[in-house]
Amino acid sequence: MNIYSTVPKVPSKEFDAATDAYPVKFTPLPLKRIWGGHQLKEWFSVRDDQPIGEYWLVSSHPVGVSVVQNGALRGKSLPELTELFPEAYLGRSPQKRFPLLIKMIEAQDDLSVQVHPNDDYAKRTENDYGKTEAWYIVDPGPGAEIIYGHRFKDRDHFLQSVQAKSIQPFLERKKIERDQLVYVPAGTVHAILKGTMLLEIQQTSDVTYRVYDWDRLDQNGTRRELHIRQAADVIDYRSGEREPLCRITPISRRDGVSHDHLLSCPFFTVERIKMENNSRFTCSLGRAGNPDVLVILEGEGCIDYGQGRPAVAVQRGDAVLVPGTLPTYGILAWTHLKIVRTYYSLIEWRG
Repeated sequence: MNIYSTVPKVPSKEFDAATDAYPVKFTPLPLKRIWGGHQLKEWFSVRDDQPIGEYWLVSSHPVGVSVVQNGALRGKSLPELTELFPEAYLGRSPQKRFPLLIKMIEAQDDLSVQVHPNDDYAKRTENDYGKTEAWYIVDPGPGAEIIYGHRFKDRDHFLQSVQAKSIQPFLERKKIERDQLVYVPAGTVHAILKGTMLLEIQQTSDVTYRVYDWDRLDQNGTRRELHIRQAADVIDYRSGEREPLCRITPISRRDGVSHDHLLSCPFFTVERIKMENNSRFTCSLGRAGNPDVLVILEGEGCIDYGQGRPAVAVQRGDAVLVPGTLPTYGILAWTHLKIVRTYYSLIEWRG
């Protein structure tokens, strides 16, 4: 069943995507997690006594769908946007839905040790896509480390370790740094550890296989489900020597603006833009015809997208989808700005 088949159509006279498409901001979706925290609540004006672990900023996944908060399209969901105006808000996507899921994560406790499948396995067994992801480290926490990789020799060794309850000695711990990007391809055994805050960019998928959950109990006094058979199937047993941190490569430095390349993988590209007070940066789209996603990690400013049209104000925590029909757009920094920009380029589905 096409989950978007019931989306109502908007009359063409109401909104012309060719001329009226603009950068849209989404309302963050906070999700409670057993390992969540309270610091990021200030970013998103959340008032809740329960720990929040994830804030979904851009999502077209049925588990949690983003809704526009500004302009003529306010109140419309991301699936509606991509159904009604695919040229502007979807472009040439590797999925029929928006293919990136972007979230902020706050770990007040250790997350479970987990692994994600690739597309082939997920489509065959879960009717979903695989999950390759990347983490921009906002705060590395007091330990400044993550679980990344393993020392299991093969599938049998992994299963024997599970049976013997001796998983931990075979998990690799790696150091992380603030403002670095960690690349986590499908098949990588990993865990975000206590005290870490990060921005996660991933394929649109909600498939996670838990390997180990630190023997903790949930609020009902039970242990969360593990997925040992599936994990054994998808673990990359050759990944033990991979280093997590991506190399930062300068793209440009001028007029108070630094633009850096952080990662290009088969599913997305990640860049960083840092701007001094009162500076301006004029951007071309990362991939012509495809939208950009901008996440504001520090500061305030606005996005200028055409002569005579009102600029879109942005601040820390905002996620902005810039339509793929704009040839260029400008970013104006009212204060120091730090922005992570991402876009996708793998083409499988052409509409």
